[in-house]
Amino acid sequence: MKVEEVMSTDLIVGYVPGTVKIALNLLAKHNVSGMPILKKDTKKVVGVLTRTDIFKNADEEQLALIMSKEVHSVTNDQDIKDAAKLLLEKRIHGLPVVNKKKNLVGIISPKDILKVLSDKNERETENYFTNIVAPTYQDTPINIAMEIINITNENALPILNDELKLIGIVTDGDLFKLSHIHESVSQTNMGMGGDEDQWTWEGIRDTVRLHYSTSEVTLPQIPVKEIMITDVVKGFKNTTVSEIANSMLKHDISHIPIVDANDRLIGMISDIDLMACMF
Repeated sequence: MKVEEVMSTDLIVGYVPGTVKIALNLLAKHNVSGMPILKKDTKKVVGVLTRTDIFKNADEEQLALIMSKEVHSVTNDQDIKDAAKLLLEKRIHGLPVVNKKKNLVGIISPKDILKVLSDKNERETENYFTNIVAPTYQDTPINIAMEIINITNENALPILNDELKLIGIVTDGDLFKLSHIHESVSQTNMGMGGDEDQWTWEGIRDTVRLHYSTSEVTLPQIPVKEIMITDVVKGFKNTTVSEIANSMLKHDISHIPIVDANDRLIGMISDIDLMACMF
């Protein structure tokens, strides 16, 4: 099967020259973790930007200075196994797809390949999940959780309670929706009504005091238990690859915690890990 048969042509892209603020809006508005960056007025890919790039470079305003210039890509006529191998090796969530003229024509992600794996793959999850995870305590402040994500390069953190049982999960996307990029030195009170932009502090019930300072990305001082997803989709060692893939597609998620019969965390499996099933 070729890349062009499963790739997405609904492209979310940024342009240089451009600002981090514009990129921040695009990523959050479309709920994507990254996007290709094109040279303005062309279809040539000159870089890639992810949420982590923004959080790690909170003081930078120019997009060209924080994007990654090392671009991994595939061509539209390559086999999807080539894309799966590259996604797995580089641990990335999306590959630009280019044609013979090197113009961007699509994006292929692990989710696109999951649609192939969801069909009668009876291998057990035990062969693919990892026990190298970063579980986080329920009362950990979310700015600390974001720092853990930055340090570990993990995209999702399982949340444990005092009994060491899995009670939730928080992702970089959840934290990203709570982030705000500040443009001027001022101070205000903002209510969280339904008419607020969906990416700006969404989900906080009370009024939040925002302190603005030039080019700063901040997070509110609340524990992860207040924003974590509590209805966690879980798997077990003997859950099949097809079941995991179908769950990821159904719930639009990229990570599933693996637990034992007592809800004790034993590992995590991601859509990237499942790319190994293509070989």
